[in-house]
Amino acid sequence: MRLLYNALQKERNLKLIFAIVLMSAGVTVPYLYFRKNSFISSAGMVALLIGLRLMYGILKKPRTEDERLWNLLNDDPRQIVWVYSISTQTMPFGFHLWDAGTMYFKLVDGDEISVNLPVRKLKMVAKFLNRLLPHASFGYSDERQAMFDNDPKSLLK
Repeated sequence: MRLLYNALQKERNLKLIFAIVLMSAGVTVPYLYFRKNSFISSAGMVALLIGLRLMYGILKKPRTEDERLWNLLNDDPRQIVWVYSISTQTMPFGFHLWDAGTMYFKLVDGDEISVNLPVRKLKMVAKFLNRLLPHASFGYSDERQAMFDNDPKSLLK
C-alpha cells in the first residue's frame, strides 16, 4: 500500500512542478514579448491560464490521502472491478534506456485511474491488490476489455 501511496504522491508533485513551470512561463513570456510579438504573448497568457487551472486542481486536494484512488482502496474497494498493468521499454535503435510501468484501475462506473509505478514493483503491488480486491478481475485481455465496454459490473467475481 505504501508503494501506491508514494506513486500517487510523486505524480501529484510532478503535476505541481509542471503547473509552476507553466505559470512562470506564462508570466515571463508575455512580459518579454508584449510589444514584439502578440502571438507569443498570447501563447504565454494561455500557458498562464492552464498553469493556474492545474494549480487550482492540485490545491483543491492538498493531501495525497484526498486522491480518488486512495479513497477507493481504503473506503470503497468494491468500486474497482478490473486491475491490470503495462510495462514499456524505451529502446531507441536497440539500446535499452529505461522501463516504465503503469497500473490501470477500471471502475464500476466506467471510469479509469492510472498510476505510474517502477516496473520492478508492479508484480508486488499486483499481489497485494489481489488480496485487497478479491472481487476484481486482474490482467488484461481483449475479452475483458469487451466485457468492460459492455458492462463493467460483469468483471466482478
